[in-house]
Amino acid sequence: MNYRKYKPVDFHNHVGGRKGKLDRKDAKMRLMAAEILGIEKICISRPLTWDSPSPDEVSACNDIILDAMKISKRFLGFCFVNPGYASQSLEEMERCIVGCGMAGIKLYHQYFICDPALRPVMEYAAKLGIPVLMHAGKLANPHAQPRLSNAKHFLKAVEMFPETTLVQGHIGGGGDWEWNLRELESLNPSARFYIDTSGSVIDAGIVKRTVEALGENRVLFATDGSMEEGVGKILDAGLSEKQMVRIFSGNFHSILSGRRY
Repeated sequence: MNYRKYKPVDFHNHVGGRKGKLDRKDAKMRLMAAEILGIEKICISRPLTWDSPSPDEVSACNDIILDAMKISKRFLGFCFVNPGYASQSLEEMERCIVGCGMAGIKLYHQYFICDPALRPVMEYAAKLGIPVLMHAGKLANPHAQPRLSNAKHFLKAVEMFPETTLVQGHIGGGGDWEWNLRELESLNPSARFYIDTSGSVIDAGIVKRTVEALGENRVLFATDGSMEEGVGKILDAGLSEKQMVRIFSGNFHSILSGRRY
């Protein structure tokens, strides 16, 4: 199948690095993989996983992404912020998005997606017309990531932040993805909500079931680093031409067409 004609965009990926310095070998390996797999663009971020990263730590992560963007136009940066530092988060968004052309926001599990603390970040994202990608899942042991957002949290968030485009990360990132999809069947049809296909889970039917539950207009191709598996599970899903166009790149372009900066 000549899926390259759809000009795939990987909506959820990362590059390595620490203390503000890009791991250039890692970045070049991802670019090489994208070239081999026919992935036109890679959306990258460098989130931190602990409870409350400081503004300086957050800025160092975004510096890594800015360096990667200088290596190749194939990389599209997503700005990581810790919403607990509201004013600094807005300043970081101004620096990275308005000033340097990043394409979205990346949030980790410092807060649930429906926490009121996120309102300043969400409202500024809506003003800029950019998506907010949130790390998510439904783990058997909730204590492992106590503030990990799942479908119930996203259903609340789309009501709280109706003008913001929200993306639930990695349906294939582990945990009970079938429970997640059942919950999302009650999603308001007008919600600005998407879900990405990334993650190392390649259960039979995962992509097909996601499309059946939400429709192809809400599903984004992504890999979260599992690049070969990410392409393979789309190709194995028995999708129509129309569905492939929307998932591989059409939905991405619809989202990015709303940018206002």
